[in-house]
Amino acid sequence: MSTALHLRALSLVGQNRWLGYLIGLGLISLGMTFLPSTFVVLLWVPLCGLLAFFVLLLGGSFVAPPPDPDQIFEPDHPAHGTSRQVQIPDGDDSIPGYLLKPPKSIGSEAAVCLVHGAGDTKTSYKWLLVRALLAEGLTVLTIDLPGHGDYRHRLLTYPEVLTTVPAALRFLRTQPGIRQVGVIGISLGGAIAIRSLVEALPHGSSVADALVVLETPIRLDYSKALFYQEMWRTLYGAPVLWLLREMSVKQAWDTWHRGGYRSRYTTGRLFELLDPQSCIGRLSPLPILLVYSRRDGVAPTEHAQAMRQAAPQATFIETKKASHVVLTLMPEINRQVASWLKKQLANNVF
Repeated sequence: MSTALHLRALSLVGQNRWLGYLIGLGLISLGMTFLPSTFVVLLWVPLCGLLAFFVLLLGGSFVAPPPDPDQIFEPDHPAHGTSRQVQIPDGDDSIPGYLLKPPKSIGSEAAVCLVHGAGDTKTSYKWLLVRALLAEGLTVLTIDLPGHGDYRHRLLTYPEVLTTVPAALRFLRTQPGIRQVGVIGISLGGAIAIRSLVEALPHGSSVADALVVLETPIRLDYSKALFYQEMWRTLYGAPVLWLLREMSVKQAWDTWHRGGYRSRYTTGRLFELLDPQSCIGRLSPLPILLVYSRRDGVAPTEHAQAMRQAAPQATFIETKKASHVVLTLMPEINRQVASWLKKQLANNVF
């Protein structure tokens, strides 16, 4: 089954499909030959099937695992034209990031800055969204927020964090051929992007030409119950099995443990200070896309509707499948986000 479904991380043979089919048929033949033909054998099937599943998960992490998805940020990856690490001036510090340009055959004059969420990094679980943006011809800048990833040496503090996104957008505008820039903010990154753009408004025209807000709650009341609820909704009901085509369990585990952040505030307090619900209404001239999921326990439906009412001019997308953790791993969502950004930024080029 894993061979037929191309689940490389649930297999011991990697991309070798014929070997996978031969091993599978061989095991079935052995079972038919040596197992007794009694009803009791059928009772073993669920237990043995579960055991085999976990054995293959473990084996798929060490025996011919899928390529590391973060290879997309390496200079010679086929998904982009070029990729390079950048250091963007931000006061006395420098914002670490990756700047990826689309293949020359589909490049455009538009670029997007990707702002991750709390405890995340510029690369963690970003390859599918980055791939979708590059496929639409958009240049992509993905950055670490203060307190995160390669920017952990600087504490995430408010209001100092509000300089980060405008600095990244100004950097994008200095890139050759780039005329229009957009922002994608994920969860806390969305709240920071909203407040940053609002604070930039008194100093002239908006520093961004389009804004995408992905699963940003209006407040956060974190608890262990919420953590376990989100974990359950991720593992049960969310379409995550196909991810085993892209990454192994070990790769997912290692990426998860690169997270965490340093701040003077709890995440809940940061949302209070940033106040995305009140601020987003002040960006009325700006094209905005709001993306939420009904299965999201962190940014539930009432939060999505509150943001939608605060920004009635915004385009709204809602899915029924994704948890908070996997929304940006949904290919159909990523394609819609990339397509919307391409349309908005292309329309604004004069």
